[in-house]
Amino acid sequence: MTLVVPFIESHRNSERIALSDDQRSMAYRALHQAVLQRAEILQKHVSIARPVVILHAHNSIESVVNYLALLALDWVVMLLHPATPDALVNEYANRYNANLRVSEEAITVLSATGVNTDPRLSVLLSTSGSTGAGKCVALSQHNILSNCNAILDYLPIEESDITLATLPLSYSYGLSVLNTHLAKGAQCRFTEASVFDKAFWQILKDTPVTSLAGVPSFYEMLLRMRFNRMELPALRYFTQAGGKLASQFILQLADYAKLHHKQFFVMYGQTEATARMAFVEPGNIARKPGCIGKAIPGGEFMLLDDDDAPIYAVDTPGELCYRGENIMLGYAESAAALSAFSPSAWLKTGDLAQVDADGDYTIVGRKKRMLKVFGERVNLDAIEQLFAEQNLVVKCCGQDNKLLIACTEGDAEAVETLQKALIQLPASGVKICQVASFPLLNNGKTDYSSLMAMLLGENA
Repeated sequence: MTLVVPFIESHRNSERIALSDDQRSMAYRALHQAVLQRAEILQKHVSIARPVVILHAHNSIESVVNYLALLALDWVVMLLHPATPDALVNEYANRYNANLRVSEEAITVLSATGVNTDPRLSVLLSTSGSTGAGKCVALSQHNILSNCNAILDYLPIEESDITLATLPLSYSYGLSVLNTHLAKGAQCRFTEASVFDKAFWQILKDTPVTSLAGVPSFYEMLLRMRFNRMELPALRYFTQAGGKLASQFILQLADYAKLHHKQFFVMYGQTEATARMAFVEPGNIARKPGCIGKAIPGGEFMLLDDDDAPIYAVDTPGELCYRGENIMLGYAESAAALSAFSPSAWLKTGDLAQVDADGDYTIVGRKKRMLKVFGERVNLDAIEQLFAEQNLVVKCCGQDNKLLIACTEGDAEAVETLQKALIQLPASGVKICQVASFPLLNNGKTDYSSLMAMLLGENA
């Protein structure tokens, strides 16, 4: 059977560079051959028709080869961050009855028992973000390819481009950067250097990099490093998603883009919509620094009130709902859930938004108790439950890029120890606060609004 390799099939004989890192590069012709060879090796490890495979998605050439080989084989691949602890990997493996575990060159057989899977199912992306093995978003190749094509419709990616791939490939945003550049025949440049390393800036200048993609914390760090004072003549455009970047930073970046004849794209998305749902036209960013713009090509937004009735009035908040070919098949929490999916026509995002007279949408809040901290989705209730399981009572609140964990006096040391063990977030994104008691509503429930005001007041 001749395998078709997604994204790169149309330029499989090209000698243009597809992938590069600090040591080597690989042209599209060589990448295509490497994918076919890897697929052949993978097939020797299982005799099951459509195995479930855990792939440790490093930002590396080898991981891309593994990813494309698994897609070409039409197997089910669960992408996990390479830093995922073994105990958590084992939990995923047991819950979803994974057959193989793949990390770079290593292949480990986990189970010879087949799992009944929906024929459309292709990729599983975890929604847990910072805590234990949670449910996964189930995506089809159609979801992934349709979102890739929609992004290519509005982003000015050219086959001569080089993007500096700093986002994890296990994250839908990072994965979409890879997919779109491969589909266009452009180059993804991987590096282990951070924005605080001299090597990062050397790569940015010498490669030369034509585009960047990052979450809010990435651009906050870039601005602290005086990014907006740099010429960077090769850089043509840069994109931001993964949470709300403060308006003052958006305006600084928009000013930089205008002054240096570059394009700055602010985008909005969720894993449940594969990656992107909306973008702001670069010319509108300075005028509307807080908005998410309009739906991507082929997509559509709708606002619903508390009774699920459509809202047609401007500047009236409601739950943001999205319709498009990139909406997930559904959620899965175990191997049994992989057998069949019934996709919804509309995705309820859980975000509250409003639309202005120009048709541009702005997020005004979250319906559910979720935060995004450095691009990772954080479920506040799930974190409280983690501590409760260890007989520690905490209450969580916060803002984007700052998780606040409140505990009563005397528990701070135990809470801090457990937090470091259980919550995989940068230290700067978490703060533990002691309170005399938790504020309560009249019904006896925690008054999170008062708690938030109290904690923010202490940290002002």
